[in-house]
Amino acid sequence: MSTASSFAVQAPVLRWARETARIDQQTAAARLGVKLNRVEQWEAGQATPTLNQLRKMSDVYERPLAAFFMRELPDVPEPSRLPDFRRSETREGIDPAPLQKAISRAYRQRDALIDILEATDGNAESGYAAFELDPESSAEEISVELRTALDLDSIPRATVLRPEEYARTLIRRAEALGITVIQTQRVDARLMRGFSIADGPCPIIALNGADWPRGKIYTLIHELAHVGFRTSGLCDLQHEDDGDLERKCEQIAAATLMPKDQFLSLIDLPDSRALDTDTARAIGSQFGVSGEAAVLRTIELGLAEWDDYWRLKPEFDAAYRAFRTEQREAREGKDPPPIFYQLKARDLGRRFITRVVEAHRDEAISSRDVSQLLEVSYDKVPKLLSVIGEAPA
Repeated sequence: MSTASSFAVQAPVLRWARETARIDQQTAAARLGVKLNRVEQWEAGQATPTLNQLRKMSDVYERPLAAFFMRELPDVPEPSRLPDFRRSETREGIDPAPLQKAISRAYRQRDALIDILEATDGNAESGYAAFELDPESSAEEISVELRTALDLDSIPRATVLRPEEYARTLIRRAEALGITVIQTQRVDARLMRGFSIADGPCPIIALNGADWPRGKIYTLIHELAHVGFRTSGLCDLQHEDDGDLERKCEQIAAATLMPKDQFLSLIDLPDSRALDTDTARAIGSQFGVSGEAAVLRTIELGLAEWDDYWRLKPEFDAAYRAFRTEQREAREGKDPPPIFYQLKARDLGRRFITRVVEAHRDEAISSRDVSQLLEVSYDKVPKLLSVIGEAPA
């Protein structure tokens, strides 16, 4: 059969794939190398794309080729409907397209994991996280549960004091609880610190790859609380006026990483006005978190006010910008770390990669599926596996 032959696909599926990729028909036509009326005909059921054109759509719409042969639309939440707990100021003024792309990708990964689970175990219900939290319990009580689930007390202090190593350790312990941890690319940290897809099996936690390691640590625990509550959310971790759920996740993250008694033993403030960024950073570093997280903990314990947070926030933001500048300057003239496969492993998540490879070994998916899901040619999969333990925090 010629590769130019047409295949029976459903017009609503083609329209769904384009719309969920946040691409209009004119842009789709340009990227696919066809005329606008051809895209319109496909989506009206008046013409059918060839296999080569479907493969091109797979790249442009960032969907597995198999998705175009579905007989009906998938029953999953749209990325735009991910509960948004960010402040209104955060949602404005920054290009949201990279974030929408990241959310769409996370949903696709979750869908793939559910498909794999059903194909190998026959029961997606077994894909839930290994722990569940009671929203009626206090934040302090839940923090003890999370510390136990993650076995935080067994982590050497030397690891806690090394942000990248600590972040990597916590990610792996979260993965051991049945959670896929991925990271986003090119999403402004002011727009999103993290999000979770947790209202179903095969939960996903996404961390902002542009954030610094200590920021990722705090975000990870915050999103773990969402997973424990079986609730999804898009977060920026600046929640002065947020609802009960998001405030609870914030309190849990702070209490889990900075236990009350230990934290209070390090605080000696005549009043909240004495709190400055240097003090906050010094305290936060003792717990492996940022100075910004330490300020949030002082607020939770009634030792500071939100006015203090907003007073110090510009300094924390300036420090973050300086950190990013230093990173760029350090890479100039050198091979850019991390290398391609390390970055790919970080962004897809170690657990996702291993589940896809295991499914292939069990003959549940094809080599073409593996290549599409892992976004590398099939012959490069061993290379991706070889660096899976070296993925940067």
